[in-house]
Order: sequence, then C-alpha cells, then structure tokens
Amino acid sequence: MAKGKIVLILLVLIVIFAVGWSTVGCAPLSQCPWEKGDTEEAPKKVALTFVGAMDSAGYWKEIIAAFNKYEAKKRNLNVSVRYEQLDKYTYEDVLLDKMLNQESPNIFLAFNTWIPKYRNRIIAAPESMMSINEFEDTFAPVASEDLIIEGEIYSLPLYIDTLALYYNKDMFLNAGYITAPKTWQEFTDYVEKLTIMNEKGGIDRLGATIGGGEMVNRSSDVIMLMVMQNNSQLYPDNLASFSTVEAMTAIKFYTDFANSDNRFYTWDPEDQQYSIDYFTQGKAAMSINYSYEIENIENKTGGNLNYGIAAVPQQYMKDRLNYASYWTPVVAKGASCTKEDGVSVSCESLAWEFIYFAAQAENAGLYLEQANRPAANLTLAKQQSSDSGSQMAPFASQVFTAKSWEDTENKKNDEVLMKMIDSIISTDNEDKKDLVIAISDAKNQIKELN
Repeated sequence: MAKGKIVLILLVLIVIFAVGWSTVGCAPLSQCPWEKGDTEEAPKKVALTFVGAMDSAGYWKEIIAAFNKYEAKKRNLNVSVRYEQLDKYTYEDVLLDKMLNQESPNIFLAFNTWIPKYRNRIIAAPESMMSINEFEDTFAPVASEDLIIEGEIYSLPLYIDTLALYYNKDMFLNAGYITAPKTWQEFTDYVEKLTIMNEKGGIDRLGATIGGGEMVNRSSDVIMLMVMQNNSQLYPDNLASFSTVEAMTAIKFYTDFANSDNRFYTWDPEDQQYSIDYFTQGKAAMSINYSYEIENIENKTGGNLNYGIAAVPQQYMKDRLNYASYWTPVVAKGASCTKEDGVSVSCESLAWEFIYFAAQAENAGLYLEQANRPAANLTLAKQQSSDSGSQMAPFASQVFTAKSWEDTENKKNDEVLMKMIDSIISTDNEDKKDLVIAISDAKNQIKELN
C-alpha cells in the first residue's frame, strides 16, 4: 500500500475517534462510560440532636467525628450529632419543655438517679445490642443498679464520679502529715490539729470545709455519704434510710463540725464565705468534692495551689462505700431527626448506635481524656486507678465501691438536706431545730418528693 494512502487512512481514523469521543462526552475521564460504574454515591445525610448540662461540646467532639466516619463506612451515611450545652440551673425545666413541645433532642444526658422518673420518656437499648451479663461485666456495679430496670438497659455510662478528699499539701507537711486520713476518726484528728483559732474564739483557718449546709459545696452529698456508710453493715438494702440510729449518728457527726463545744469544731455557722473559696484561698486544709472541682480549683488559683487528692474517709475500711454521681446519655422516645430522602434508619435506633459506639472502651477513652473524669468501664477505671501520678487515680479507685440512692428529685432533695443541716447548726433560737425533729422533717419531705 502506498505511503500516502496509509497516512490518509490514519487521519480518517483519528477524526472518527475524535468525533466519537466528543459525542459520548468523555472528558474528563471520569465521564467516560467505562468509568461510571466505579463512582460511589454521596453519603446520605442524617442529623441527630444531643443536649447536656455539665458537658461542653469539646468533650464529645472526637467521638462524634469518629462516629461519622464509622457510619460513612458502615452504610454510607453522613451522620452529624449536634451537641448543645444547656444552662445547668434550668436544664431539666428546658428539657421537659422541649419534650412537651415536640422539640425533644434525640439524645440527652440524664442524671444517674433520673431513670425511674424518665422511664416513660426514653427508649431502652435493643436486646441484641448488649446483654445484662455483658453490661455487668463491662461497667461498675452502681451502673447496673441505676440504669437497668426490669431487665432493660436504659443507658451506657462513660464515667462515674465519686466524692474524694482534696487537701493542702503545705498545710499537711507543716502539721507533720505526709498521708491523708483514711477513716473519719483519723479525719477528726487531722481537723483538730489543722484548725487554727484566734484569740477571740473565731476560726482563722479551717481544718476542713465541712459541717455547714448551704455554704458548703455538695454538703447534701457528703452527709448522705456518711449516712450510707453508717447504714452499710446493718441495712445494706436500705442505705439511705433516715430511720436508723446509725443515720442519726452520722448526721450528728457531720453537724458537730459546726459545734463550738466539740474538739473538732471547724465551721462557723455565722460565716458566709463559700467552702470552695476557703480552700482555693488557702484558708482551709481539706475539702470534699468531685473530680470536676479540679478544673474549678485550677481556674481560681491559676495553678498555684499545692494540693493533693486522696480517697474519701471511710467508716469501715473492710466495707468501703463511696458516693456516685454522674450524667449518662439516654435516647428520647419519639424524637424526630433530620433525614435526607432515601434514609430508612430510624432516629431512635441510630441514636442508640451512637451511645453504644461512644461507650466502647477506645471511644470512651476519647471522652475521658477531654472531660478529665473517672471511667465507668471497669477496665479503664482499673487503668486510671493504677496510675499513681494521675489526679484521676483516687476517683477511679472508688468507682468499684460506689453507691447511689433513690434521689430522683435530686435538686429538691439537696435543698431539703441543706436546710436540715442549717436548721441543726443555727445559732438563732427561732431557726434552730432539735436534731431528731430536723431529721424527721427532712425524712418526710424527701419521702413525699420521691
């Protein structure tokens, strides 16, 4: 074949190919017919809402991002979880208002004792998600007592906080103490030695911020801790009972710290300074509080207070009992979520998937690191408690023996207990109540509330 004919044929073929290419529209390469079969459909969008009172959005940011990646890979869903922190003082009122107005969040953080009163408003975990035995093997015992009702699991907790003892290291060393008191008897000896009185009979330095009601942060929890510890041996099934001699003994013991006739007198009922300020300003040697108080202390002192944290004192060292307090995620019944067309998953089941995902050890660890709290997961709590250099160690070590009580109306019960304390220690004859009468009044009020 002549060379000219060959060139002509090649030119014709090139023209035909070029026309075919443009007709099919195969530019760029991704538009070519043979490439279309490999194109993935964009993930469908779903948006869940989530609210809480004590947690900031930063605590949940990493878990939410990880869950989004998980759902995208699992079933091609782009799941956003929008967390909002509500005001802690109006939280429950706002939450209930949202529910009544069909604006309920899909997930909300509930106080650990709220499950019975919210049971009709929340959804239990699917039975296939986790068995009761698996729950009990995974989480601290108090979680089973608080979050399981009639064989149904209503939440999977990420943390469990407990009361611990904060102490000023410099004051301890100056008094010759190198370790914290382990029992309440030892605690009274420490308080007696660490309290500094002035010539007028006033208190220049508190041995501990204890004995008061409204002006002592978490006084209601501290006094309930004492009541429960005292009741633990004779009344293990009714720890919070106020009807026992042991409970009355515990309440008298607490209020005796505000009795000027007592050897370990350390709280002046007429002094109006708040307990946390006493400790952060170096005016008190000891204070009892939760792990979240670390952040408050650091902020108030600029990190310049030399303090340590130890296990809270016990009534019986062989029968340790600690006080649990925590917020835990639950799924609201019937709450709607924003779903793109074509998404068939239910809002409730997706919300539960998020909680289950968050409670897995590797994901819970992301939360715990951000929130700086003791783990509810037994394995993680053991790891935290074994880290002697960590501030979380004392709190985590107490998770295993933590207890709670039927404190469904916790805010109102707190007020009752604080008023009971203040009425016992009052120096005003009109406000002061006899110990027995004050306890009886408080018991009756709490019974009506719960």
